[in-house]
Amino acid sequence: MKEMSDKMKERVKKWLESLDEEERCQAELLDAYFTFRTNLPGDDPGFGKAVEEPKTTEEIMDDLQPMMPMSKNVVAGYMRTHDYGFTTVADGSVRWAVWRFVDVTALT
Repeated sequence: MKEMSDKMKERVKKWLESLDEEERCQAELLDAYFTFRTNLPGDDPGFGKAVEEPKTTEEIMDDLQPMMPMSKNVVAGYMRTHDYGFTTVADGSVRWAVWRFVDVTALT
């Protein structure tokens, strides 16, 4: 998996310091959610094949709702500080550009 650059580490650190305790808990949950997801396409020998999985902020919030309520601002802040970009899907709507690692050996 891609290692965070020093510039990104500093940006994430400053962002985390700006959050209150509840928001930092949400950021920790987002870290867990994105363990097997990445902001760039490409396979990883340790994690598998990266398949495109564009998500809206609301979809990410819905995925995590069973664990804890998420703030839109925390999700969007996380995505921006971790260099997630945007993609336009077939219907013309915009989503976060997310790729999820899939173990293709389990699919065969």
